[in-house]
Amino acid sequence: MAARKKSARKKAASKGGTPSGGGGSLWPVKVALVSLRVFTGAVFLSVAHWKLIKPGLPPGESITRFTEGDYLPLVRHAVDNPPNVLGWELTWFSSLIESVGLGGSAPYLIAGAVLIFEALLGICLVLGLGTRLMAFLGALLMAVMGLCKGLPFLTVSRAGGSNWYLMMLLFALALMAAGRIWGLDARLRHRLPRWVS
Repeated sequence: MAARKKSARKKAASKGGTPSGGGGSLWPVKVALVSLRVFTGAVFLSVAHWKLIKPGLPPGESITRFTEGDYLPLVRHAVDNPPNVLGWELTWFSSLIESVGLGGSAPYLIAGAVLIFEALLGICLVLGLGTRLMAFLGALLMAVMGLCKGLPFLTVSRAGGSNWYLMMLLFALALMAAGRIWGLDARLRHRLPRWVS
């Protein structure tokens, strides 16, 4: 008897109904989740494209321009103005950013890695590949960027304060394993560990 109930629940869930057999459809939820995943991926692809591909400039020159025009001022701002989160000044964060982000050729390597990661994150989200891992790492990147900009926690500003919203969206996509719905993670779920897909 218990085996029949379990089989009926699996069958109902696979057809988009509720596991209790109530006939409710998960289709709108799936469409919404896939839309959020693909849209977020497209945003990161667009940002990476905008930073990497400048008409008339080779990619190496674009990375140099991004490093000197965007990355270094951001890191210096974080070093000079430790972020304040809910009343706590994070001086340790400024020290970490200074030691990691400003030494020798590190700024060029890190800025290039950030650009490549943004492009890779966008591709993986659009395809639904390695979604949990990539979305979690993307959420960490957005948290670091938000702290570097000195933005008040979970706010938006005209100076590029979407980092907190993107962080929360990426974290939600990671928790919901969004790539397992109409993504490559669904096809590879038996080959990839759960923390990746």
